[in-house]
Amino acid sequence: MYKHVTIESFRGIKHLEIEDFRQVNLFVGKNNCGKTTILEGLFLLTGPTNAELPLRINTFRNFTTIDENSWRLIFNKLDVNSDVKISGELKEPKEKRNLIIKPSTKSVATLAKTTINKETIDIKDSYSARSPTIDGLILEFSSIKEKANETKIITKVVMKGPGIEVKIPEDYKELLRGVFITATTISGDLGTRFNNIQIAKRTDRIIKVLRKIEPSLANLSLGTDGIIYCDIGLDRLMPINIMGDGMFKLLSIILAISDTQDGIVFIDEIENGFYYSSQEVLWAAIFESAKEFNVQIFATTHSIECVKAFSSSYSQSAENSDNIRLYRIERTDDEFKVVCYEHKTLEASLDSDWEVR
Repeated sequence: MYKHVTIESFRGIKHLEIEDFRQVNLFVGKNNCGKTTILEGLFLLTGPTNAELPLRINTFRNFTTIDENSWRLIFNKLDVNSDVKISGELKEPKEKRNLIIKPSTKSVATLAKTTINKETIDIKDSYSARSPTIDGLILEFSSIKEKANETKIITKVVMKGPGIEVKIPEDYKELLRGVFITATTISGDLGTRFNNIQIAKRTDRIIKVLRKIEPSLANLSLGTDGIIYCDIGLDRLMPINIMGDGMFKLLSIILAISDTQDGIVFIDEIENGFYYSSQEVLWAAIFESAKEFNVQIFATTHSIECVKAFSSSYSQSAENSDNIRLYRIERTDDEFKVVCYEHKTLEASLDSDWEVR
């Protein structure tokens, strides 16, 4: 689990440091203050040897084009002369991580030109220069674990014809599991994750949580089509996809947590799809699942109802280990300020009607 992170020259963030992460962390703040970018930075640091992740986080924002501009999007103000730098420290396992992302460039020959009678023409077989163009990214990852030498791994992703080519070292391996959930990626590998739950005989525990939203739920089952079906006492089973956004998203989040044991789950705009009265159920399920599967949670929200549910649900839990944090991100031009709330401070602020978003 992460203790802190430093992000430099990444998307809209020039420099930002955040300390004192706990098991469940919630980011709030105005639009364009960098909440989603923080999640993306932590996600990249979680899978720093996966050179495809910078492109994947673009798809989270519905940008699927692969061209020179797509590489530039991860750099602050599109400035590829300033490398992206993300560093952090994990406490489980004890490890310091550092990721540097640089542009990969290649030279492109430029035809020399001349002007004759006000008409610009190419000079045959003559080249004036070789202009550099960005064709991909280079990821340089280093880590130091307790009582171990520094590890360095370099990966690369470049354009190859209409697609991309990923170059990885022979000793590549997944270093830490991470899952990123957005409104467009929420379904993910839902069928596969549910099948893993069935094999581990954890289905009853999932149903118990979902009944708090749908009391008539008797059972869940996985169809051969990969769709999860609900038994709510009707003549036929109902696909969970049409049981309401809250039911579907809650199941997706719980399955993602249970299938990412000892890893990290990132949830952008966590309140989407949940009526305010269901949000305490959501947070109760997250607290319980995160603890059981040893998963760290990072989430964002715009909703004050979600913040109140976050605090209230934790107050009602049996958890007394100060295991949550809320961070308000404030931005003025290129300057960022982080205001950290532990649970008692957050509770007092909400009771006093202070604006914590």
